[in-house]
Amino acid sequence: MNAIAIGEQLKTAREARGLSIDYVASETNIAKRYIAAMENEDFSVFPGEPYIIGFLRNYADYLGLESAGIVQAFRGIRIQEQPVPLQELLQPRRVRVWPFIAIGAVLLLAAGAFAAYKLLAPAPGAAPPALATAEPTQHTLDAQVYEKRFYKGDTLLVPYAGDSYKITIEAIDERVALATPIGVSRFMLGEEGSIDLDKDNQPEIIAFVVDFQKNEPSRGAMIRFSAAGSLATAMAAGSPPAVATAGDSIAPEVGATTGAASTAPERPSTQEAIVFSGKRSPHPFVINVTFRNYAMFRHEIDRSEREERYYHKGDQISVTANNSAKLWASNAAACKLTIQASGGQSADIELGAPGEVAVKQVRWSQGDDGAWYLGVYDVN
Repeated sequence: MNAIAIGEQLKTAREARGLSIDYVASETNIAKRYIAAMENEDFSVFPGEPYIIGFLRNYADYLGLESAGIVQAFRGIRIQEQPVPLQELLQPRRVRVWPFIAIGAVLLLAAGAFAAYKLLAPAPGAAPPALATAEPTQHTLDAQVYEKRFYKGDTLLVPYAGDSYKITIEAIDERVALATPIGVSRFMLGEEGSIDLDKDNQPEIIAFVVDFQKNEPSRGAMIRFSAAGSLATAMAAGSPPAVATAGDSIAPEVGATTGAASTAPERPSTQEAIVFSGKRSPHPFVINVTFRNYAMFRHEIDRSEREERYYHKGDQISVTANNSAKLWASNAAACKLTIQASGGQSADIELGAPGEVAVKQVRWSQGDDGAWYLGVYDVN
């Protein structure tokens, strides 16, 4: 079986049943573009191999085909795509004396390398040569929403109220660490936080970590910085202050033209619903997830426990959180959530539409009245 056979089998089976792609998409919750990609053998449109295998299995089962054979054929294609040296295919295996020659050559090379090391090694006490590193980049917040890939050591200058404030990417490890005027803040993937530049207890910046790989600082981190509060108001008016330098005192230009006002950017996380309200203190809650269809699902509990799996139709899981739970689903409509709290209270939550990738956060927050509320937040 080959790649062409996979696509042809899927398309032939669908057409034999008189089904359109639109109808199959509505029945399986698989996006139309993914159905067309599988039938056209265009696997490059999928975000990763687990998605391809999951959608192939789901689509084949729906059409009444042998999904295990379809998936096995796809895995065979992936193996065949690995290049094999032509000489290994043409030359027969024979007993040769070259291994002994190779061993002798390695010994000679080792002896030569040791002699070269003794000759070129620095004198005792000499400082080791410095390793070349990439120069950190300095960015400037020149728009209400500024999204870039930052690397360790990079800085963001924020002009505000006649001064210039600096935010530095201090580390990219388990979390992204930002050094700000009020201290170091650490963010997980998909997490947001407010930054108070002038220490007046009013945030001027909202930081949101869009993408990064844990413990791989060389890949950097995609971070979105959004102006908030009085900074957003000033920038919406079209007259953001210039970047201040040491010893400079910056004031708005007299007679400067004011641009048309626009609304402030949305926060990366917005509250969608309150599950439980009026509690005197936070308490553990349980999230039960029932899978109506196939989906890739990830949950991160209390910023520590994290698990990601591909779930089948009919699967169920249950997780317990003390303060917060972050949920990610590749097919939002496939997941039904029931949140249970103490006292027998429960509430059903829908993550989103069929084929939609959803990222939600369920967490406790304290209102102005001092009471605690368990809310569901949409993480864009």
